[in-house]
Amino acid sequence: MQWQQIDLPEILAPFGLRPVGLPTVLEGGEDNGNFRVTTDHGEMVVREYRKSGIEKIRAELRLVGFLAEHGFPTPAPLPAGDEFVLEAKHPFAVFPWIEGDVPEAMTAALAARLGALLARMHVLTAGWIDRRVPVIDRVALLREAADSRPPLSGADAWRERIGRFLEDHADELDRLERLPTGPLHHDLHRQNVLVADGEVTALLDFDELNRGPLIVDVARVLQYAALDTPDLGLPDGMDEAVLAGYEAVRPLSEAERELLPVAFDLAGLVDSAIFVAHDAADVGVADLDECLSWRSYLRNTRPRRP
Repeated sequence: MQWQQIDLPEILAPFGLRPVGLPTVLEGGEDNGNFRVTTDHGEMVVREYRKSGIEKIRAELRLVGFLAEHGFPTPAPLPAGDEFVLEAKHPFAVFPWIEGDVPEAMTAALAARLGALLARMHVLTAGWIDRRVPVIDRVALLREAADSRPPLSGADAWRERIGRFLEDHADELDRLERLPTGPLHHDLHRQNVLVADGEVTALLDFDELNRGPLIVDVARVLQYAALDTPDLGLPDGMDEAVLAGYEAVRPLSEAERELLPVAFDLAGLVDSAIFVAHDAADVGVADLDECLSWRSYLRNTRPRRP
């Protein structure tokens, strides 16, 4: 949806705002639309949710508001009466504009900052209960992928590799589910971060919020760091940087450290399975070699068995 199709005065009015001038479409956001708008109360971002259900959005905004109230660097959603979300054909939320730029590269210093921020989120939300936050059964997703028949070149090798992963790591995957759990950001990469004067001013886009083992969130940071490189390989020392930042705030247990490599592989395989099941046909992908998460998985791991 383009901004011309959105009735901004009608959308902003429940938030106590009036637009001044035309909005600017912000880049990024595959599943959502984001628009920068000058209002009579300053610069705002209007977020249009295109896929998430209303209860999931309410859960997300409740958690984001809680984090912002406790000093976490993320913009707090503005209230529209008793709600943070405006129900319409597509739901909308409004956030204050935060100054900052998307960092040009994932450096070790930035990785450490993101690790510390992720740990801070996990500590702040310890014991957080909201049954509207989804739980992803990652093993079930991979079992479905191993049994699927996607019409893509390379699918047989992909399915066989998933089956071997599930068999080789069955015990570790079971243990992974018994590790400490909580709300996961699940989408922490540099494009969802704003930086100004060397400091992180905002961590954005909680649309992939789900509940699961906390170590999976750490694995996702590493997965994205690998996907951000030309050869899709995890840069040397990047894992140490993320872990150093994370453990400065929340020390990992021995089991969490031991299972991080499996969580890293799991993140890549699940990402590829979701892409194949939901996105490949829409973007015209005909060969699994075009799936970056699959190629990155192959680049960064080795099968246990010959």
